[in-house]
Amino acid sequence: MRNKVFAIITDFGFDFSVASMKALILRSFPDAQIIDIDHSIKRFSILSGAFVIDKIYKYFPEGTIFICVVDPGVGSKREPIYLDTGSYKFIGPNNGLFHHVLNDPEASCKSYVIKEEFKPVKSSTFHGRDLFTPAAIEIAKNNLDIVESIERNKLVFLQILDDGIPVVTYIDGFGNIKTNISFDDDFNKEDLLKVHVNNTLHLIKISNTFSDVKIGELLCYKGSNDTLEIAANLASAGDILKVNIGDHIIIEE
Repeated sequence: MRNKVFAIITDFGFDFSVASMKALILRSFPDAQIIDIDHSIKRFSILSGAFVIDKIYKYFPEGTIFICVVDPGVGSKREPIYLDTGSYKFIGPNNGLFHHVLNDPEASCKSYVIKEEFKPVKSSTFHGRDLFTPAAIEIAKNNLDIVESIERNKLVFLQILDDGIPVVTYIDGFGNIKTNISFDDDFNKEDLLKVHVNNTLHLIKISNTFSDVKIGELLCYKGSNDTLEIAANLASAGDILKVNIGDHIIIEE
């Protein structure tokens, strides 16, 4: 019951909503370690939330309980779910947010739905505090009476990723564009990469780091998550290219 680790990801921004979730955890587990993963996920962007979860969760100690709330369908008929990979536990909406976790070949993921009778009567618009956090607390107490199994065919996946469409998955605070495109070892550092975004062709230098190009100039590189990223030296590539999360990116041979 001591030293539980909880990790929270939301699109709430910095306000008291996240603090109220933490407060509930600390009432049950005063010694809990609570990690803020990211609360700056673009509002309602399930795609970005899924990307961040996928790229971060394996760095956490085994047994970490993740409370994941990017939930534009809050209060609707979408199910609240609980996933257990054996090493990590995830609680959040059944809306595609756990696309990568469910598709991880190294994870033997058990899937559950949180029972109807556990759903809150207090609020239909703040399930982060009133449903997902209380459920996480019960899971931390090893109380599985609040859940029941759910079949995989009832779980929601992100069709755009299943279809293998290359897209912008995340734009960080510096305006660096992260994609789901694997960085091909055949990319030649001396080449200019032909990148089509929003029906516009851009010739972008393949580089190792930002200072390899002039200030304000675009560059492509292998990101820390092993996918193709686009940035600008001391500027925002997101602003320069005027892209949004979910926009298609085409790399021309």
